[in-house]
Amino acid sequence: MRFLTHKETRFVDANIFILGFGAMKSARRVSAVTFNGLACAGVLAACAVSGAAHAGNLEQVPVDPVVVVAAPTWQGFYVGGTAGYAFGADDRVGHKNPAGVLVTRRAGDLDGEGFNYGVQLGWRGERALSRGSFVYGIELGYNGGDVDDSFVNGGYTGSVDLNHVLGLRAKTGLTNQSGNTMVYGILGYVHGDFDYAVNGTAGGDTINLNTAYDTDGYSIGLGVEHLLSDSWSVKAEWEYYNFGSKTLFDAGGSSTVATPTYSNVQLGLNFRF
Repeated sequence: MRFLTHKETRFVDANIFILGFGAMKSARRVSAVTFNGLACAGVLAACAVSGAAHAGNLEQVPVDPVVVVAAPTWQGFYVGGTAGYAFGADDRVGHKNPAGVLVTRRAGDLDGEGFNYGVQLGWRGERALSRGSFVYGIELGYNGGDVDDSFVNGGYTGSVDLNHVLGLRAKTGLTNQSGNTMVYGILGYVHGDFDYAVNGTAGGDTINLNTAYDTDGYSIGLGVEHLLSDSWSVKAEWEYYNFGSKTLFDAGGSSTVATPTYSNVQLGLNFRF
């Protein structure tokens, strides 16, 4: 067994010191890294807790609900009323004797005009288009009022009074893009009831006619209607009436030919149900 010399002992002690000092430095580095890591973790945790606390205090911003507005519709049944004025009538009154010979070509003119009122019941269908809608329907109407005229001319007198008109009309039209206004056309069958009188003497013949008669005809027209709400609408119309011609005889066989025509403008209000 060999013992270390004094010089060798000092060398070993120096190496042990160096190794120990290095171990202490490594330990301090590890401690510093560990401390720094823990510090960063602590800061992050604090930030997370603070953020969560602030997030818990945020108020939610209210969002308005999306409101879907239904498109206007014309579909369905409706009832309504009108007020109008008739004008532009043209009925030239002549006179034939019982043999059918023309005695007087123009005894006078009966150009009936005046205020009138009406009621109607109708139905409409509707088809959507790329812009607006195509609307079609049928309407049953009644018109009455004070549409009349009279004349006194060269020994003749005459008068006409329109009592009422019944009409069955087809109406078709197009709406604007928003669907609340419609422009339409009118084509209808009309049946009129009249009081008619012609009295006078010419060419050796006297006509003494005072009668009531009814006759069929047609109507054409244009209109515009605007929706005030889902149920109510207002309209304005122009309509031309033509009742054709009808030969009227008095008791003795003398005759005249009635040819009533006139135009009518009216405002109306409809209720859809």
